[in-house]
Amino acid sequence: MINPDTGKLMPYEEVWRTVPVEGEGIVLLESLGEGDKTFVGRIGKWFQGIGTRDGVVSAMRQEFVDGKWEVRFLMGSRDVVPLIEGECFWKVGEQVEVGGRRWKVLDCEI
Repeated sequence: MINPDTGKLMPYEEVWRTVPVEGEGIVLLESLGEGDKTFVGRIGKWFQGIGTRDGVVSAMRQEFVDGKWEVRFLMGSRDVVPLIEGECFWKVGEQVEVGGRRWKVLDCEI
């Protein structure tokens, strides 16, 4: 895959590790609409999203620290992966608006 830092094609290795979940609640949303697809979610103090717009992939991870969200990783546009802030009372299957886009609620336990 292309290394975004060098622009060169390089071998890709995916590394998985367990990350302890601190805090409460789960929210998982899937974008609605034609063509592009994005998933965003919060689990405890972590937020993560990955998606496409006009064929370009964007991803972001944030951590809630000392009362504010801090970006830990960002590739592409923040607008593609809008942060889910605050409490929500959505139900699975509902359609909601976040960041000017429509989303389907896949999970919400906050």
